[in-house]
Amino acid sequence: MRWTIVAAILLVVLLIQIPVVLNADLACLLTEGEKVLDGRKLGVDLFELNPPLSVYLYMPASMLARVTGIAPEIIVIILVMIEIVGVLFMIDRAAAAAKLGAGERSVSTYLFVFLFAILPVGVFGQREHIAVIALAPFVAITAIRWRGLAPGPIAVLAGLAAGLAMSIKPQLALVLGFPIILGVFRQRSVKPLFTPEACAAAAVVIGYGAVVVLIFPDYLLTYAPMVTAAYLPLRMSLVELLPFPVAVIGASVAFLRLVAPQDFKMGGNATPWLAAAVGGAASFILQGKHWGYTAFALCVFAIAAPMLHAQVRTLRLPVMTAGLVAVAFIGYCLSVQVRPFPPLQGRIQALAKHPRLITIGDHVALGHPLVRQIDGTWVGSSCVQLLAAGAMLLQNSSQPTEGERAKLDGIIHFERRQLLADLRAGRPDVILVDTYLLSSFRFDWLAWANSDPELRTELSRYREVEDVGGRVRILVAESSSER
Repeated sequence: MRWTIVAAILLVVLLIQIPVVLNADLACLLTEGEKVLDGRKLGVDLFELNPPLSVYLYMPASMLARVTGIAPEIIVIILVMIEIVGVLFMIDRAAAAAKLGAGERSVSTYLFVFLFAILPVGVFGQREHIAVIALAPFVAITAIRWRGLAPGPIAVLAGLAAGLAMSIKPQLALVLGFPIILGVFRQRSVKPLFTPEACAAAAVVIGYGAVVVLIFPDYLLTYAPMVTAAYLPLRMSLVELLPFPVAVIGASVAFLRLVAPQDFKMGGNATPWLAAAVGGAASFILQGKHWGYTAFALCVFAIAAPMLHAQVRTLRLPVMTAGLVAVAFIGYCLSVQVRPFPPLQGRIQALAKHPRLITIGDHVALGHPLVRQIDGTWVGSSCVQLLAAGAMLLQNSSQPTEGERAKLDGIIHFERRQLLADLRAGRPDVILVDTYLLSSFRFDWLAWANSDPELRTELSRYREVEDVGGRVRILVAESSSER
């Protein structure tokens, strides 16, 4: 009955996610993966801000789509569903090996299928979603060991999954690190650092690092330093970042105190889950972007800590109501999607059928998932000129040294050269030009491009046909506009 209910929930979520799963980040990474399948080389003629695994993560969906004819977006949903089932099975097997009761195992299964399939409505299928699902068995096994129980051989598989998760998002190492460090202090021993799952996770991370060094030296030595210089400094202040994690952790602790006071103490069974939530908060702050999906680990483990230890039969109605409201609010925060651009799909389809498309600007949502929705072809070597935006902002908002300014100028020049190469090789039918820098300041991206003589020559073959809402300028190739 338990697994039948899980299957029913996942089927409903599949039907709900089909029309909504394709967000800007997922669409961009899918498109880049397709470019790799077509022969592009990451770090040489295809550039992505995130490490290589971010692109390769979605390539199985693209490969299956080419074989089956099913849309890759739908295959992404199905693959994530398979991951959820696999993780639920791993957690359940570890609990069974530890001889936990059937009731506790059922609560765990129902809670995690909710947290993995229903809570992340707006972030479903994103890298953070996939990575946090993969992390959960490791945290569950850490919690089992905290209780002095043995999780069985499934721990090695949980460690491999956690290693993959940290390879996808290195910041999520904090989610695992905090519970392990607590275990070290509690036992006054380094044994928690060398459990089978910890060793397996470390092996995967080290192996992935070696693969990046050997197979993607151009990304590592050329592009990654530019990302470090121009993109990573783009972060919000601590004052802007702190309120959300403080509120979520505070609510988790307060609810745990009400529903399971025996587990509230430092040595209580909920401690590893709370520690994982604190690690998620640290990851959120370290990334510094305040994007909803970067808080997913924080939210999942902050909800799990009290819910796994609540006694439903003794819950009072006000406490239950407050908990449901808090969870609903967290789900809302995760699912809020900012739509910075006016609708463009109909306008572009009226100008050109199945157009070759490129954008000039720093916001990925200008071109993605738009290019997939209009059945167009993306001809850019990257999804966005975000490095140039970051370099220009740093030049104007800080006081870089002469050497730092020269490095930032080199990054801006690199972005212009790539745009020039894309225009010459891709011959886009439509160019979309943003009019803001980092969605905060008015900025003439077209003038930025035209300041390069060769780019100005290429762009002279296009004419502006519309300025949509004062936000997006649409340029059309003369040959396309005459059709």
